Amino acid sequence: MLVGDLGPGAGHFTLRLARVVEPNGVVYALDASQRTLDDLMRAADEGGITTLTAVKVRRDRLEVPEPVDLLFVSATYHHLHDRSSYFAEARAHLRPGARVAVLESRREGLLARWRPHASSPSQLQREMADAGYRLVTTHDIVRGYWFGIFEAGGSFD
Repeated sequence: MLVGDLGPGAGHFTLRLARVVEPNGVVYALDASQRTLDDLMRAADEGGITTLTAVKVRRDRLEVPEPVDLLFVSATYHHLHDRSSYFAEARAHLRPGARVAVLESRREGLLARWRPHASSPSQLQREMADAGYRLVTTHDIVRGYWFGIFEAGGSFD
């Protein structure tokens, strides 16, 4: 399995995903920060993980060495500009049948004004629909976060 982890941060999910795809899969850690990528690769080396590849990307478009089966986006969605266009263009980097999994802080309720790093689930779903994706399922796995899995609709023109 080929996985793209967009905005891996400290690697909480990245390193776990890299273990899951062993021995023959690849997880591409996709980040604009070389320091983040260097820290992740050090952690992978220390943990004996060989399925992780660091890829420095621009902030305005997705770049992956090869199309992936899963694009994982954790606490990064709100950082992207023109998200509908971003994810519409990202479809070119997905294999047929690929999924996009988004884990994002909710920008709802009483705490919304103190949680600037978040997105409204309804807005996120609208933007993904505008980009040509359909929501497959949602899960409540982390309190205060929304987790949805999307698939691309139609062809990958």
